[in-house]
Amino acid sequence: MNYILSLFLILSILIVNIFLIKKNYFPSISGDSHQKLTLNKSIPLSGGVYLIIIFFFQFYSQIGLLFFSMFSMFLIGLLSDIKIISSAKLRVILQFIVIFSLIIFLDLKILSTRIAIFDELLEANFINYLFVSFCILIIVNGSNFIDGLNTLVIGYYSIISIIIYKIDLLSVIPVENSLVFSWISFLLFIFLLNLFNKLFLGDSGAYFLGFSYAILLIMIHNKNLSVSPFFIILLLWYPGFEILFSIIRKINNKISPLAPDVKHLHQIIFIYLNRTFFKKKIYANIISANIINLYNIIIFCIAISDISKTSLQIILIMLNIFIYLIAYFSLIKNHKLSSKS
Repeated sequence: MNYILSLFLILSILIVNIFLIKKNYFPSISGDSHQKLTLNKSIPLSGGVYLIIIFFFQFYSQIGLLFFSMFSMFLIGLLSDIKIISSAKLRVILQFIVIFSLIIFLDLKILSTRIAIFDELLEANFINYLFVSFCILIIVNGSNFIDGLNTLVIGYYSIISIIIYKIDLLSVIPVENSLVFSWISFLLFIFLLNLFNKLFLGDSGAYFLGFSYAILLIMIHNKNLSVSPFFIILLLWYPGFEILFSIIRKINNKISPLAPDVKHLHQIIFIYLNRTFFKKKIYANIISANIINLYNIIIFCIAISDISKTSLQIILIMLNIFIYLIAYFSLIKNHKLSSKS
């Protein structure tokens, strides 16, 4: 039955998406500078809508209230996509309300960081709730920050899904393997539509994925404390570091931390490839995204050799940050790349 439903959903999405493209409904807003950078044509911002529908049909009987919070996060993104909520500050406030409410209701806490001084601080429930909320908020918005190239975000979370499925981390969560396999299949289906320029995730898709996976990975760690918390951090390092680095960079340049720009690492790589090797934007777009995702696949494959070993995970996190900064500043300096060039 699951496979029949899955096939029906895939066919329905294909038909609806063809209709959206032909009628130019729910289009991307081509006036946004960070969207104009990589593509010139209008693409439906329908990826988030499809993800929330698929997720509901797959898991509605098993997650209850959690789905309501996921839908709320999706809705904030959807209202941003259609420009009803245009204020970044308002979006962050609404996100925090959704996240903090869910954290308190579920009593979702980080049970161990393997750092004594932090674990002592987190013994206070309110501090723990605030810390968890902050972490999830970072991942939600970090996921949106890296959503600037086709397949980058959907590919990144597909990789994480395959990793946690492959090493059987989901065994601690009461979810059937067939449903998880179907979900991964749907992610790869959305990946293909995004690859061939048939849809964008939009803010709704990026927020939904960041929120869902941040919650899931915290739950997985709490159910299995033998897994190093730094392995969870490693899986989410890219959206997390991207937004933290961007905030520091923008504050240093006297720009609002929430203002969109075209100086994220994926955009800098894209500009370099577009100038140097690929004159067609779509090729530079896809190759840039998959360079980043391929790098993360290699790192994650090393990490799963011992997911309980904190020292290994910390080394890999530091390596990621080092390579990120080297790549970023090398491209900026040596090739004189900027948002104005």
